[in-house]
Amino acid sequence: MSADQTASQETLSVRERGKQRRRFRIKEAARTVFLELGYEAATTREIADRADVSQGTLFAYAPTKSELLLMIINDDLEVLRADKFGSDTLSRPLIEILLDFASHDMEYWAQYPEMARQARREVGVVLLGRESGPEAMRYAAWKPTLLSNFADIVREKQQAGFLRPSVSAELVAELWWAIYNQNLHNWLMADRPDVNKGLAQLRSLLQLAIAGIQPLTAAANAGPASN
Repeated sequence: MSADQTASQETLSVRERGKQRRRFRIKEAARTVFLELGYEAATTREIADRADVSQGTLFAYAPTKSELLLMIINDDLEVLRADKFGSDTLSRPLIEILLDFASHDMEYWAQYPEMARQARREVGVVLLGRESGPEAMRYAAWKPTLLSNFADIVREKQQAGFLRPSVSAELVAELWWAIYNQNLHNWLMADRPDVNKGLAQLRSLLQLAIAGIQPLTAAANAGPASN
């Protein structure tokens, strides 16, 4: 590699690091302003001032306030959901796999309930098929990813005899998603969502659903914590 090529790569690396630092400043400034002022009262001008960038620079990273909000949440969820449903999914009871996932999510959302409510409204636009920004699309992409991962877990348990093989794994995953999201919606309506109460309600709902997909003998003889 020539000296000119090496210098060019080093310059690019410096530029990329600079962009990452600006993105981080913008994202954390937006988080602070949303928490201090609320989403509706927050302005992109205030966020740009806090991040010490121009509004033009801010819009290069996120063209709307909605995209700023979803940038924060997407980055947080990338870390929070890195392991998806965790490891050793065959031996762990299905309900515990789902409650572990929910507890991590709900503990996060409990810190930012207003941001959570707004994010769910924004992603609804994507699900309706309307034109949306890249962060909205990134947020919406969690659904098919999680459904696919959970369907794989269901198939694994079906092959091991823990769940009825005649039931579609994809349908089971869709049922879980419907239960989880409706429970999350109801839970977020509280002024101060209580994680323990939300998980207790979710456990009751999941127990009913899982009993319906266990082998008939297991459903009759095993407790609700069965695989």
